[in-house]
Amino acid sequence: MERRSCTTLCFFLISCILFWIIPCSAISKDCIPSSNPLQLTRDSHYDRNPSILLADDGTYWLFFTRGQNSLGIRGYQGYDPDMDYYDIWYKQARSLEGLKRAVEIQMPLEPPATSQSAQRDVAAVQTRDGRIWVFSSPGYGPEGGSDRGILYYIFDGSWTGPFIIHPGTYDGCGIGHIDALEYKGRTWVIYDDCYTLKATSLDPVSGWSLPIMIAEKATLGKAIAVDETLYVAWVYIDPANGKWGTGIYLSASPDGTTWTPTASPVAAWNGLTNWDPVLIKDRDILRLFWAPSDTEQFIAVTSSKTPMEPTSWTSPARVTEAHCGENSWWDFWPQPIHKGRNEGGTLALLYTSERNSDGTAMIDGNIWLEMVIPRWIDH
Repeated sequence: MERRSCTTLCFFLISCILFWIIPCSAISKDCIPSSNPLQLTRDSHYDRNPSILLADDGTYWLFFTRGQNSLGIRGYQGYDPDMDYYDIWYKQARSLEGLKRAVEIQMPLEPPATSQSAQRDVAAVQTRDGRIWVFSSPGYGPEGGSDRGILYYIFDGSWTGPFIIHPGTYDGCGIGHIDALEYKGRTWVIYDDCYTLKATSLDPVSGWSLPIMIAEKATLGKAIAVDETLYVAWVYIDPANGKWGTGIYLSASPDGTTWTPTASPVAAWNGLTNWDPVLIKDRDILRLFWAPSDTEQFIAVTSSKTPMEPTSWTSPARVTEAHCGENSWWDFWPQPIHKGRNEGGTLALLYTSERNSDGTAMIDGNIWLEMVIPRWIDH
């Protein structure tokens, strides 16, 4: 065996180390994510808009929508995920981590043929009687079809539906994004009717209430009930004057009928378009997640102990890095959840992302999970 001198051997080892360090240093600057999220779906179609709940029996239910077009990648051969038709899918597991391995199940019931399956947006809630309700809307999707309003399905050991809320009343540009929750003994649905934010609630006797106005020139409303007060975070939008997502506002109500908005935005990433706000109570504060966007779209967060005071919200902080070098993609539709039922427990975050498995390039949309969101992230 040929012997190498100590100098030669040292040079060889140093060269090998530098070979790995230099490229890794370059990668770490632009491409190494700040966390290690779990990829929950991997289908080549476009998966988006997760809705997560922890059921009474301790099972996590993850609902999402999956595009029908096989192209799957935004921009590929002109594919636009906002214009796709979608089906509802779900996964069940006893832990958040278990959703990664859980079997994907397609909603076994079909929407009306006249709706052309335009179910882009989905929101789920479990009511006190144990039933799980899943609401869907076309989300300003592709043209065509009637009955393109808010559909819902009910799980009570088996699925029934779909049913439609206020049939025959959807005009103009249609129904956009939706949210659902239980509040003061009623099932509430918050929805965007042609860029006007409204609410309706289901009375066990009289049925769905007439639409209640929350805010004009508004979209993407998400609601939360805290200490008997109903809060809705929403995006200001005025397409006629070219204003899209200039800021996130809050509206509050003691009864779901009368609403008071904040005088100014509670959050905005300056210079970017602000989308997809969602609230969660975390110990003694409210946290707001949303998705600022330019060439990339990433998840941001802010928090406040006095949410209706716009100046009380912390400076926004990034949660995700939606780029690698010159490659960028969309991270959007955040859905926070506590691990377990304790509001002081670990805070996790689900969202849609177009990132590939190692966070270096854009592929089709999938559902991802950040297992831990540090409480100090926006301080």
